[in-house]
Amino acid sequence: MKFGFLKHYRKIKIEGIDPKRILNKCLKNRITLQDLRWRDDISYTAMLQGDDYHKVKRMAGHTYQVTVLGEGGLVPAICSVKRNIAVVMGAFFLGALLFYQSLFIAEIQVDGYRSLEEAEIRSTLKEAGVVEGARRQGDYAQAKELLYQTYDSLTWVSFYEEGRLLHVDLAEGGSPAKEPKATKLEPVDIVASRSGLIQQILPLQGNAKVQKGDYVNKGDLLISGRYKYRSTDYSRGDEEFIQYQHAQGRVLARVPCRLEYYFEKKERQKTETGNYFTGIAIRLGDFSFDSTEGWGGYEASVRKEHKLFDFVRPLPFSLRLVTVKEVSLSEKERTPESLQKTVEAALRDYEKKSLKDGERILSQEVTYSDQEGLIKADALLEVEKDIGVEKKIDVKKEEKAKKKK
Repeated sequence: MKFGFLKHYRKIKIEGIDPKRILNKCLKNRITLQDLRWRDDISYTAMLQGDDYHKVKRMAGHTYQVTVLGEGGLVPAICSVKRNIAVVMGAFFLGALLFYQSLFIAEIQVDGYRSLEEAEIRSTLKEAGVVEGARRQGDYAQAKELLYQTYDSLTWVSFYEEGRLLHVDLAEGGSPAKEPKATKLEPVDIVASRSGLIQQILPLQGNAKVQKGDYVNKGDLLISGRYKYRSTDYSRGDEEFIQYQHAQGRVLARVPCRLEYYFEKKERQKTETGNYFTGIAIRLGDFSFDSTEGWGGYEASVRKEHKLFDFVRPLPFSLRLVTVKEVSLSEKERTPESLQKTVEAALRDYEKKSLKDGERILSQEVTYSDQEGLIKADALLEVEKDIGVEKKIDVKKEEKAKKKK
């Protein structure tokens, strides 16, 4: 009779000289063998309960070869189901992970811009929530509208997705409100955009009309786009001719500049009390968790974050170490020293953001006064600036005037 389904049994093959000795040992040790089949004089097969297999193995020792041909019953079935469940669950979670990854933008490619800066465009896209690691939006209508509102030169904007890669294609057109700049082929002069004392003049093309130390007023000619010459063709006589060109160069001048800053008389201060606690902030796709939220109970605090991990591939994930420190708030009168440091920082910021490469502050004088509960800082500067601007030459008008003479 066969073993039942719930019983664990094994089908084995026993090989060796005089294999009947194993049968006798099984009878002696009350080990039941079923479905006994002789294959030849030195080997036969049989079925036995799973627990008896190791007993037979010990009885066979090194004299006989015992091989498992198959298993049956509940235990192997459960093991098989476990293996299959693990494979199925693994495949399911892998598919779910791949699907979840496909919901987020891994890379943004911006094409078609000319006068605009890519960094500015990406900053605007970020305001609309379009950034690496963000969820894909589909139509991106909000981002399109924000780009059109921010940049008047844009005439066409297109978004399309290629897997997790987002393409942003732009097209720029001329702005009717602005006059077209003179091309390199047009004859122009370089004139002064404002009054100032010439510090340095570097004519790349054209004739310099001023030198270091000259004082110029707004509109004065700095670099001329006219070149006078006499023809080597004697049949034309000694007449002087004018050749026009596109003047180029850099003219640095010392110019006055006035800046005004207003500050409150009292300065707010944050003093750490020494109490703090730390936690972690995790972002995984759309899921975010911050262990510091709702803890501490501080009336005023400052938060500092330190990035441990931050990436968007294969899945948007960031891990930050967060420190929340308790602070006490107070006010005190601004001292002249702190006020001076604040103004100097503001002037450095002006120099960094408002002055071009090569331009600089030469001297500064700051005076302070009280105005309606505020402190006014009046900064009078001398700045070395490039005052040269292009002015188109009306060649036809000048030729007509020359003929009249």
